[in-house]
Amino acid sequence: MEPIRKAGLLGGGVIGGGWAARFALNGIDVTVFDPDPEAERKIEAVMENARRALKKLVRAPLPQPGIVRVVDTVEEAAAGADFIQESAPERGDLKRALLTEASRAAPPAAIIASSTSGLLPSRLQADCTHPERLCVGHPFNPVYLLPLVEVVGGGETAETTKQRAADIYRSLGMHPLIVRKEIDAFLSDRLMEALWREALHLIDDGVATTDEIDQAVCYGPGA
Repeated sequence: MEPIRKAGLLGGGVIGGGWAARFALNGIDVTVFDPDPEAERKIEAVMENARRALKKLVRAPLPQPGIVRVVDTVEEAAAGADFIQESAPERGDLKRALLTEASRAAPPAAIIASSTSGLLPSRLQADCTHPERLCVGHPFNPVYLLPLVEVVGGGETAETTKQRAADIYRSLGMHPLIVRKEIDAFLSDRLMEALWREALHLIDDGVATTDEIDQAVCYGPGA
């Protein structure tokens, strides 16, 4: 697989900023569309956190960082991008509109992924140009540190799209997990929800305190 040179990001919030750091600190130029007038400042704050964290955790020298640029339109973010990652608020109508617009402006070979934590990719790709190149790439916060990313295809997603997306995420030092079947909330969030639900029951029934629940997770299965 040829390395990607430019990533286009749709959304520069907590997750989008984390993606900007993940891509840029791996030497990839990034263009970010976010209408928030504070987007540039917020992304730079995330970038600084990522730099500090990686200096403590990584001994090997990092590559020359890519350039991060905030742009005014979806088209500018998508134009010329080898890979597009959408990280807008978790609203189906908004994500679908952004992905559709990006699909019309992106190069034909570009992979398009959504960071959604639970929306089905079949619904997100419904209006896209070349829907076969869209998948979900669900990360975990902070994106620049946590390796897991769930790759989920929709009804029209090509198998090669999932494999290429996984290869790209792997090149960023991530651990891509291709989910076999499209399902609400995917795998990890469903597991976390089950744990959260059981914790609430244990607390409500007086079986354990919140601190005891924390200890049970932190020093056991979450260690």
